[in-house]
Amino acid sequence: MAKKNLPGDHHFVPQFLLRNFVDDAGALHVFDRRTPDRGVFNNPPSKVFFERQLYTTIDRDLSKNVDLELAFAHLESIVAPLVARIVEMAKQNRGAALHSSERQLLAIYTYYQWKRVPDNFRQFSSLATFRMDGEKALREYEDRYRPLNDHEKEHFGKDETWRRMLQNVRSDVIAKGNLSIVATIEAMNLNIVTISNPKKAFIISSFPVYKMNHPGKAALSDPNVEMWFPISSDVSLLWTGRGGETIFRSVSDGAAVRYQNQAAAAKSNLIASRSAALTRSLASYAGVKKGTEGSQNSR
Repeated sequence: MAKKNLPGDHHFVPQFLLRNFVDDAGALHVFDRRTPDRGVFNNPPSKVFFERQLYTTIDRDLSKNVDLELAFAHLESIVAPLVARIVEMAKQNRGAALHSSERQLLAIYTYYQWKRVPDNFRQFSSLATFRMDGEKALREYEDRYRPLNDHEKEHFGKDETWRRMLQNVRSDVIAKGNLSIVATIEAMNLNIVTISNPKKAFIISSFPVYKMNHPGKAALSDPNVEMWFPISSDVSLLWTGRGGETIFRSVSDGAAVRYQNQAAAAKSNLIASRSAALTRSLASYAGVKKGTEGSQNSR
């Protein structure tokens, strides 16, 4: 691919998914907790839920490598028709069993959509912490082997060096994935939950796949853990329990939908929905539980 054609805006929540949450005019009503003075604003899917060069790595010759972004784009092109079919079936109340390959694809996509977002991976590794750990390792290297030369000292003295290294490490970890987690998700029951009340809606957030669990019991192997993944304003995937079944069900309780929206917002810097009023009503919840999993009550 020619350098000038390399994708620069990397959507960590893909546009095909965001389009399932827009209003009749094709806009999302967005709130970003990092810019609270802006309030709720409108944008099309192409203008939100992305970062410049998010998945780009820098090769030894300092050229940009966007293979991970291209891999995500390929995965999205495969999963988008399946998501569209599930949403349509759910809305028409036509439950149907999914093929094993379709369940596997959804498990893979759920996993990567959970793992790839900045709200997830940045809670575990800040630039400051990464540099502190790296400089400690360099001191240990000098004690054990030899002092750094002037060129090496200059190289490791630059912020850009550590920023580039952290970017590469993050991308490498995301790209490798974890097949055992994918297998665990695939073995769970897949509930396809539809909101039957037209006045209620799910939001989409910058942490679009989120777990609900009892305190201290966040492992996916726990049969009580729920993994929610809203795929449209009125349809959500819900992985939970064991059995590998696909179950279509509906929810009409507005309080239950509200509870899920609050849980999604609490993990996220950015939230959006088809309604300015809905987004505004959840703005105060955005990011209140950063770095923690959602909790379950006795619903």
